[in-house]
Amino acid sequence: MSTRYSIKLEEREGITVFSLNDADSACAEIAPSLGNNCFAFHLREPILEPISFADFRHKPTSYGIPLLFPFPNRIRDGKFSFQGKRYEVNPSRHGFVRDKEWQVLDYGASDAEGAWLTSRFDATVYSELILKQYPFPFQLDVTYRLRAGALELLATARNTGERDMPTGFGIHPYFRRPARGTLTVPAGLRWELSDSLPTGELAAVSTEYDLRLPRDLSGLQLDDIFTGVSADDDGLIRCVLTDEEAATQTLVEFRAEHFQHVVVFTPPAPRQAICIEPNTCPTDAFNLQEQGIECHLIVLRPGEEKHLEVRIHQRDLEQTST
Repeated sequence: MSTRYSIKLEEREGITVFSLNDADSACAEIAPSLGNNCFAFHLREPILEPISFADFRHKPTSYGIPLLFPFPNRIRDGKFSFQGKRYEVNPSRHGFVRDKEWQVLDYGASDAEGAWLTSRFDATVYSELILKQYPFPFQLDVTYRLRAGALELLATARNTGERDMPTGFGIHPYFRRPARGTLTVPAGLRWELSDSLPTGELAAVSTEYDLRLPRDLSGLQLDDIFTGVSADDDGLIRCVLTDEEAATQTLVEFRAEHFQHVVVFTPPAPRQAICIEPNTCPTDAFNLQEQGIECHLIVLRPGEEKHLEVRIHQRDLEQTST
């Protein structure tokens, strides 16, 4: 039994909500039946964009941390080819798992492991909706873990079918946008876009897109895919959102071998959010890869698994060491 960590279940407007709690004033709230979305994460102040539960329940794909699988972002016209066969999918944006119910597998709390919740999305449960158009049976297990004030997201994608499976994974967190602050993303390249889709060409970041040094959030408007990301000496890539008024920094950490692309999206007013999205591949990766453009598309063999991890935490502004 943990003296520091706990987990609470409650019904909220007919939805089961799991609250992961750290006695040191951290809390993460997850709704497995609404896309397994972690819709709130609080430390001293909200890390994610604050919203009412009613707003989240009405449109759970537009708040919190939507999970994007088996493809992040768009597939051009919803059509792609893979290993000589043509497929058409609908919806063609952000995959199939972010708006459906997940099965809770396990949850608990201990001083060593923190507070955690593990849920699974099994595509065979939605055969009519998914497998008729995307005939690649899969399971996606996601564990949210709150430990030492940090939110860890651990994903395992598993091909449960009998053929190779093309896939990509990403998260779409809506962070609270500080009134005064900066953003840092250590990326030297970006995908050139036409109609919000990659042309296949990469460009060095210009002044307008260069986020390698802290960029003032004032007036910042982006909806772009960055790559050529640089890791620190420990192998972790760190994107940093600085709140100058609160004197804090929110860090999004992930391994370079897991995520080589980062989408930065600033929702239009009146939203007070900024999205920093680690993705395993860029938008329209299925088609780019088919055209011979390397974009880190994951191909899972039958029975193969892929493990991915993202960590979100906060530090005081004066704590500059990693």
